[in-house]
Amino acid sequence: MFKTKTPEAYLLETLDRISKLSVSFYGVYVGMSMLMPMNRGYRQLEIVSKLFEPLLSNEQSRLFLLSNKDFVLVGTQISLEAIEEVLYQIKSLFADDPIIARQQENTFEQIFFLDKDLDRLKALIHENRSDVPVNTPSSDVKNMEPFNPEQLDVLLGKLEHLNTIDFIHRQSVLSLNGQTGNSILFQEFYTSILQLQQTLCPTCDVTSDKSLFNQLTQTLDRRMLGTLSLSGLTSYPPAISLNLNISTLSSSIFSRFTEVWPTPIIIELQLADIFYDIRRYQEAVSKMREKGHRVLIDGLSPVELEYVDIRLLKPDFVKLFWSPVWETVKAKEQVSGLDTSAKVILARCGSEEALKWGTKIGIHHFQGHYIDAVLGALTKNSCTFGQECTLASCMACRRTLSEKIRRQCVHLKHLDAPPQVKVI
Repeated sequence: MFKTKTPEAYLLETLDRISKLSVSFYGVYVGMSMLMPMNRGYRQLEIVSKLFEPLLSNEQSRLFLLSNKDFVLVGTQISLEAIEEVLYQIKSLFADDPIIARQQENTFEQIFFLDKDLDRLKALIHENRSDVPVNTPSSDVKNMEPFNPEQLDVLLGKLEHLNTIDFIHRQSVLSLNGQTGNSILFQEFYTSILQLQQTLCPTCDVTSDKSLFNQLTQTLDRRMLGTLSLSGLTSYPPAISLNLNISTLSSSIFSRFTEVWPTPIIIELQLADIFYDIRRYQEAVSKMREKGHRVLIDGLSPVELEYVDIRLLKPDFVKLFWSPVWETVKAKEQVSGLDTSAKVILARCGSEEALKWGTKIGIHHFQGHYIDAVLGALTKNSCTFGQECTLASCMACRRTLSEKIRRQCVHLKHLDAPPQVKVI
């Protein structure tokens, strides 16, 4: 009798082949087995596998469904932003499950850099399956450590000796309007926390302690504002948005930045931070608007729209994070009932499906990995030297402000210029 090979065995064989290649691969682990039984049925598995599709755009990426219903994706030429978008959508799908609601341990979803984390991923597979021979001790599996004051001090010390512009990324918001045409509405500039953590503090979860994380982001705010003027951009977008703490808005470095930056500025703020100090928010918004700047409320979900009247905060923009939850009738009614003069942006769009849903209910502004891919393709295809690079490399150069990556592009003026978007 023939013995059927398990999904774990196929995955381990794939990982062994990867270990012999000189290519950087990612491993993405989603622990569906940790969820409540009602949340890991056939329908849920089907939806999650569909959410992974944007990460399977090349032949070297593959998705595995293990015997215990956990998912593992291995692939290359995938941006961290695209992975984060997919993981956010998956967690949004199961937001009411206790393992997601607690958010105390970063074990439901894990990202592995297989050039250095290969043994850890193998050990995790062995640990969860008793029928796979153990070649790597399960004790090698190192869950992320909680962030503590000593680690914060070490991290801030390391930042003093690094050029933080290497961690600053940008992502365009694309406005789709059949009457006035398609164009870049603005570009968001932000510090990639995931890249920073993987580079400087790979064993700790810097988001696990809210107070310490706020201290870290306040430092990163100042570093970003101090280095953006040194970005080396050959042209500027129509406007930029910045993810900042409310406390940063009253700082002298922010004031100096607004005086020298040549285009309009939009400040992206989290709803939780706004309600933590609503009076400070109102004062900051008033001063910003006097100088011609605008405010965006970031990362809204159906739950927040249900319980908060966003109109009372008078934002200029609101940003919704796309997930399949928005496809419910109630969520559609919430978006349609915003009844505000603020522009609505649908972010974390990882596929064309998100755009179709958004345009169907009257949203015209989009952001996410799918938009990055479209703009990257337009930039590459219209470039004189486009045939000399891949779409992935063009997207990587467009996304970062890091000089060591940008200088791989031989046509920086074309890279920074907004592409002409006729049809999408």
